[in-house]
Amino acid sequence: MSRARRDRGDVESVTYADPPPGGRTPFRTPKPGERVSIRLRGHPRTYVVRVSTTGREPYLTELTMTADDGSAVDYAALREVPARRLAYSAAQWIARVGGALAYPSDQTETRTRPDDADPRVWDAAQVADRALALGLPVRQTVADELSVSTRTADRLLAKAKAEGFLDANDLPRRPQPRQRDTNR
Repeated sequence: MSRARRDRGDVESVTYADPPPGGRTPFRTPKPGERVSIRLRGHPRTYVVRVSTTGREPYLTELTMTADDGSAVDYAALREVPARRLAYSAAQWIARVGGALAYPSDQTETRTRPDDADPRVWDAAQVADRALALGLPVRQTVADELSVSTRTADRLLAKAKAEGFLDANDLPRRPQPRQRDTNR
């Protein structure tokens, strides 16, 4: 099975930007206008934002960028600020009481079969995993075991990759070479 991909710009962490007022409090709850610190994967800076949710979607009312290594924040760094992602991440973190509440859909990867997936996609992924383990031709094995054409097997495998049931690197790009019969 595949692992969830982490791309550049994905949210790495969200936390409070300012220390708690009045010292330490064991169960701190963020206020709607509080500043939030956000780290993004692959960005060499920390974003501190204040977000407002008074419209149809959240928007930034304050943005502070701090470079990790003390380098200058130049024009290129300003252009790569993902304002919308920062606004949504901060608003969702505040709405979830500073990350204290979690929902089942928050998990990036689950080990169960999703309810809304086409069962043939899941089956194709399982057959493909078994075919890879046994060294069989993947496309033909999926087509034979599911009683579908090779074009349908290709579509099912593509959906399985898109759903995350298969790692794209697992499937061979070319068909395996034909084996010669050595008994002739």
